Amino acid sequence: MFNLSGLVSDLRLLRLIRLAGLMGKLRNIFHTNGLLYVIFFTITFLLVGAEAFAITEHVTLDTAFWWVISTASTVGYDAIFGKTIPPHSIVRKFVTLVMMLLGIGIVGMLTSSITSYLMRRTNGANTLKTHDNIQLILKKLDNLEKQNKDLADQNKKMQAQINELKDVQNTTELHKIKEWFEKKKG
Repeated sequence: MFNLSGLVSDLRLLRLIRLAGLMGKLRNIFHTNGLLYVIFFTITFLLVGAEAFAITEHVTLDTAFWWVISTASTVGYDAIFGKTIPPHSIVRKFVTLVMMLLGIGIVGMLTSSITSYLMRRTNGANTLKTHDNIQLILKKLDNLEKQNKDLADQNKKMQAQINELKDVQNTTELHKIKEWFEKKKG
C-alpha cells in the first residue's frame, strides 16, 4: 500500500517548486514537443505495468511500482529484495519490454524538450541581435548607396568639365593652326 504521508510531502515539494518560480519554466518545457502527453502516457503505463507485475508475481503494489520505476529508469529489470528476478512469464516479459522502451523514450523526450526550450530562448536572443545587425547593415548600405550616387554625380560633372576643356583646347589649337596656315600662305 502507498504511504499517504509520502504523498503529502510530495505535494509540499510541488508547492515549494511553484513558489520558487520554476513552475512557469517547467510548464514551458512540458508543453514543448508534446512532452506533457508523453509523461501522462508514461505514468499510465507505469501504473498499469506495476499492477500487472503485482498480479503476476504476487508482490505488493508498492514493490511492483518500485520494480517498474527501476526497470524503466535503468533499462532493464531490477533487483527486488536484493536478488535479480529476470522475467519468466509472457506478461512479465511484455511489461519489462514496455517499461524499458518507455524509460528510453521518456529520457529522450525530456532531453529533447529541454534542449528545444533552451534553444528557443537562445534563438530569441539571437534573433534580436540579428535584427539589430540587419538594421545596422541596411543603414550602412543606404549610406554607401548615397555616397555612390554622390560620386557618380561628381564624376558626371568632372566629365562634363573635361569635355568642355577639350572643346576649348581643340578650338584654340584649331585657331592656332589656321593662323599658321594663313601666315604660310600669305
